[in-house]
This record gives sequence, C-alpha cells and structure tokens, in this order.
Amino acid sequence: MTERVRVLQVIGITVGGSAEHLLQLSSLLPADRFEVTVALSGGGPLDDEIRATGLRVLDFAPSHGAGHFKQASPDSPWELLRQFGRLRADIRRHRYDVVHTHTSVAGAMGRVAAWSCRTPVRLHMVHAFAGHDAVRQPMRTLFRLVERALDLVTTHTVVGSVFMRDLGLRWRVLRPGRVTVIPNASRMAVRDGTAAERDRLRSELGLPPDALLIALIGRVEDQKGVDALVRAAVPVTAHVPRAHVVVVGDGTRRAGMERLAVELGIAGRVHFTGWRHDLGDVLRAIDVLALPSRWEAFGIVNLEAMAAAKPVVGYAVGGIPEVVVHGETGLLSPPGAEDDLARDLVRVLTDPQLAARLGAAGRRRLLERFAPERMVQAHVELYEELVARARRRRLNGGPRPRRSAAARRR
Repeated sequence: MTERVRVLQVIGITVGGSAEHLLQLSSLLPADRFEVTVALSGGGPLDDEIRATGLRVLDFAPSHGAGHFKQASPDSPWELLRQFGRLRADIRRHRYDVVHTHTSVAGAMGRVAAWSCRTPVRLHMVHAFAGHDAVRQPMRTLFRLVERALDLVTTHTVVGSVFMRDLGLRWRVLRPGRVTVIPNASRMAVRDGTAAERDRLRSELGLPPDALLIALIGRVEDQKGVDALVRAAVPVTAHVPRAHVVVVGDGTRRAGMERLAVELGIAGRVHFTGWRHDLGDVLRAIDVLALPSRWEAFGIVNLEAMAAAKPVVGYAVGGIPEVVVHGETGLLSPPGAEDDLARDLVRVLTDPQLAARLGAAGRRRLLERFAPERMVQAHVELYEELVARARRRRLNGGPRPRRSAAARRR
C-alpha cells in the first residue's frame, strides 16, 4: 500500500488494561504506514501519556476538570447522544480507513458511528464482554443481545485470548471467521528493581525496609476480587508477620474494602494508594502480584509483573491460565478458593528461591510470547489485510463509504 492507512482508535476513560493496550498499540504503529488518531472521553489517568505521543487526539466527551472521570450513565442519554454526534462528525470529516474501538460504551458508539458513515473497516477489541456470567438476569441476556446486534455492524473482532474467542463464539456474540486472537503485550521496561526502589515504596507507606509486599493493581470493583485478597490477608499476615497488602487503584468499592480491613482487624496491614503513574517502580519494589479476579479476559498486569520478574498468585479464571502457567511462572488456584489463595501467597513469601524461579520463568515467557513487537506486527498485518479486502470489494462494485458534505462540495 502506498498511501498511509488512516486509523481512528476509540476508547472511553483511559484506565486499566484496555487503555494500556491502546496506548501501546497506537504509539508503536509504524508512522510511515499508518496515520493514527485517538478519540477518548477525557478525564482518565492515561490521557496525558496518550497526548504526549504526538498523535492527534479527539476528546469527544470533554471532562469538567483534571481528574474528572467523564462517563455517560444510563440516566444521561442526552450526553450519550452528544458524544455520539461529536464522534460521528469526526469520522465523516476524516474518512478513516479503519475505526478500531475499545471498551463497551465507546465501542458501541464508535462502531455504529463508523457503520453509519460507511467506514470500510470497523474493528472492535473485546477486552471483556459486558454480559458475563456474574451479571444478573435479565441484564445478562440484554447485554448479550446488544453484543450480537453490534457484531452485525462490525467488520472484524480482536480478542486477547483463546478463552475470549471461544466464549464469544459459544454465546453467539462473535461469528466464526471474523475474529482474531492477538495476545496483549506489556510496555513496561524489562529490568530488575533496585534497593532504592524497594526502600522508597516502603518508606512512602511508612513500613520497615524488610516488609514483604503483596500488590493488587487494578480497579477496586467486585470483578477484581479485592475482598478475597483482604480476607486472605488475615491468615497470610498471621503466618508471615512482615507481610503487607498494597492495593494500587481506585473504584466504587474502595470505601467498602477499607471498612472490611478495619472489621477484620488488619487495617494496618492493607494499604490503599489510589491510582499511580509509577506502576513500573511499584512492581519492581513488591514481592508478589496477587490477582484474585472473579473474571478476567487476559490481565495485562500479569505481563507487567513478569517484566519485573515477580511471581503471580491468583485464580485460574478466564484467560489468565494462557498468560500465567501454574507452577512455572506463578501459582493459580480454583476461583473463590480463598484458603488456597492464602496458602500460595504464604508459599511464595516464605520461599525466596521459589519466588525467584517463578519470576525468572515469567520474564522468559514474556519475552518469548508477549513482546510488544509481536502484538503490533499482528495488528499491522490484520489492518492491511482488512483494508485491502475492503478496497477490492469497492473496486468490484461493493458499497462505497459515504462522503462528507465538504467532500461532496469539492
């Protein structure tokens, strides 16, 4: 292809693994082959990093100040319509070759807007299905019906794990032949932590230099199983007096989790830091990453821990076993088995040789299977294949993209 492929990446709030993935992909696509724009809803913790890439950024839902997480809710339909209108106007104006959407609400708006403008390639990255089994009926069925309807206006879908592909096919929200598995990657530097980094985090938390840190990094919501880790911390700290839990992230359940720690008598052992911009430093300073999620499509934070050569302890749910190999790069237990979770954390904290072996194997696995270059190249090939296919259809008399009013006047 001689012309650069024009790509619009669409996301809502830039928080969590979906935003990390978008930032990495958008910034690493070859500039001589792709012209990338990022559309975001504004107010997320990764906004500044995305803007710092030098890519064109469209804020389709301007926030009301720094740190404000702008997210349309079911009781704000007019805000949703305004966001949709801004997004659609930009798509009509710039006539992208590919609109690549992420997250649920932004993904729905972006795909429908691109379809209405006849964008040749409408690609969606499924970071998680809204209609998962933890959602109560009838909302679960409703979400799955919406996913099926959206799939009809989607050219192709990308998922990060075989688990997500098979789940989507089983629920009939994805169509065979129109889904590709591209594992995520980590953009974190691959290196060991220093003594200064270990001491700095412990000093910041008011802990002694020899404290052993268990970290959970992510949104403080039911999905992430923060409550399971807080409860597991009771036997863990009883067996390992130097152990402390650090929860890095925020969410609607934070206050409840802080109360739970108080009720269990371990408030001094569980530390909530909120969102941080130095996750690499945090991961290099901890001793083990805990991921007791109730459901997880992939878990990019696993890769970040592997980059820092840290063992992962968690539940074998969703796509996690495709990333963390039990007994080789981490320890996984059945979902909800809090006693097993506590036992595995104690094993890693009390056996430095085991922790080092798991961490080293995790780093090797990261470099072999989850390198950023592999992920980006897979997207490059998929973009170019889908665009070439769309152009062949157009030359053969297929439907043409609608032209904007300005283009028609020219």
